Amino acid sequence: MTYTTQHDFDLLERAGLVLLALQIAIFAALWVATGFDQDSTGYPLLLSTALLVAGQRKLAAMSLTGGAARWIIAMRATVLAMLTVATLAVGFYRLVPAAAPAPDFVARVLLAFFWVIIALKGAAMGKLRPGSGMGLRVPWTRQSRLAWDRGHRALGRILFWGGLAGLAMSLVVAPVTSITLWATTVALAVTAALIESWRAWRLDPARARPA
Repeated sequence: MTYTTQHDFDLLERAGLVLLALQIAIFAALWVATGFDQDSTGYPLLLSTALLVAGQRKLAAMSLTGGAARWIIAMRATVLAMLTVATLAVGFYRLVPAAAPAPDFVARVLLAFFWVIIALKGAAMGKLRPGSGMGLRVPWTRQSRLAWDRGHRALGRILFWGGLAGLAMSLVVAPVTSITLWATTVALAVTAALIESWRAWRLDPARARPA
């Protein structure tokens, strides 16, 4: 399997995890309102998305030809898009009141998108190349490829998994709690990435010396 194909499979898996976290957020809000045993709307969607994500890793480990891999990626991306549309439709019709949404609900939805953003950003961070316009552009990451790679992998992991956890609870917790956790997650991710990249820079014998 080529690097590009592997990259596409990885992105689909991470997109599926983001969708799974969004589903948990929506259906957790429904379960809080109606009771866990009273609402089974989300079970098929949750199960379908979980099976899609679980199968993605198995497919990525298989030796697939270029044509077959592209067809499978396109098919599974289509399924993922359909599950996303179904999830948003259920969330809209079940959670949004007939009258104008309450300000508290609007704030929770906006914060859910904030969590989606950092989760997706975390999924892409480990793929950034040195010199990119995005990323940790500090002196030691510019002088060492090892420091760049390790720092951005640490940043990506914390943003991605922290974003998933925050997204899963974003429609249940109070907005002030959600925004506090969001800011804390971002700060923790950046701090951990700076420390990890600096440690890697110190241990890298191939690092460039400052002028």
